[in-house]
Amino acid sequence: MKRILLLFLVAVLIVGASAGCTSKEASNDSDNVELANESGENKADKADVEIPEINVAWGKDLHTANPHMAFEASELFENNPVHLRPITDSKLELVKDGEVIAIVNFILGGSGSENVTLMSQGHLDVAFSSSTAFMTGIDQGLDCSILCPIQSGGVSVVADIDAEYDTFEELIEYAKNIEKPILAGYHSAVSSPRIVLEYALREAGLKVTEDTSDFEADVIMIDLKGLNNLIPSLSSGQVELWAGPIPYPQNAEAQGVGKIISTLDELPGGKWVDFPCCTINVHNDLIRNHPEVVQALVEAATDIHNFAQNNREETAEVLAGFVGLDEEILRNNDTTYSTAITDHFINGMRVYYEAMTEMGKFSGEFVGKDFDEIKDMVFDFSFRENISGK
Repeated sequence: MKRILLLFLVAVLIVGASAGCTSKEASNDSDNVELANESGENKADKADVEIPEINVAWGKDLHTANPHMAFEASELFENNPVHLRPITDSKLELVKDGEVIAIVNFILGGSGSENVTLMSQGHLDVAFSSSTAFMTGIDQGLDCSILCPIQSGGVSVVADIDAEYDTFEELIEYAKNIEKPILAGYHSAVSSPRIVLEYALREAGLKVTEDTSDFEADVIMIDLKGLNNLIPSLSSGQVELWAGPIPYPQNAEAQGVGKIISTLDELPGGKWVDFPCCTINVHNDLIRNHPEVVQALVEAATDIHNFAQNNREETAEVLAGFVGLDEEILRNNDTTYSTAITDHFINGMRVYYEAMTEMGKFSGEFVGKDFDEIKDMVFDFSFRENISGK
């Protein structure tokens, strides 16, 4: 009798378990069919796709700070098909057609060289940063591509407020006649402002070096190790000259420690007029593994930079707190914002490359190669070219 009762209980348990599993599967199948009928695809399968999480850097300078508008005023872009939506003070969702396709971790970027190092160490997937720094990184083996510009112009040469010259031409004459070298600073070894300043000085016939013991030199270049050290380097007398991105030159004037002696447009020869500087630089692993994320990010960045170009006062108001400067200084921003691939941009990259080659800045993959030989290794314009009408 006990045996019969035991067998009966086991049978009940087996039937109950089978019924439970069948019921659950049937319920899921039914739900999936309904969802598929509503959207035309099986969203249960879609939910299994892992949303990538990427690290993206930009800085507080007005060459690279525009993406921070997604944090400060996300409502400006929320109706765009692709946009960035904040979820914390340091995280954004990358949204395309109402769906989240990636999580973006914001990293406050440093100099171009620092961003290159972070990307080479696997800490960065995308950097809004100096094109020249990333060209140097790729030369040294960094698996990265430059996708498009984000701006041009917005660089000035600044001298100590008490310097005995007020223009770049006067600087050249002064440097040729003074007995000791002028000390000129740079915030990053391969930043675009440093390349422009050093090349312009050399092109004007000055002897430029980093050897502090070379008293035959006209100019000695000093590494100031970061944008935040530009203004203090003038007030402390560490250097009497540097080139830097907006708003540092304007802020140096506002603080009464420096004076702008030339913008890019005013440098001799005219070759640096509205010259490109910073770009969107992306690790090739992200391009290979998540091209749809890269495409969406470039589109969101294009919308942001177009807004910044066409709405100067509102952009200044939105970014003043993040950048840490008065709106009035930001309204004087003369930077041109665009992600478009133009002949002007490509020619600018060619000038940079040839100048850096002449100055001996490359020692790896690019040695002995001209610009056309390395262009496909460095640039991937396809993502920006996929965006029409912007």
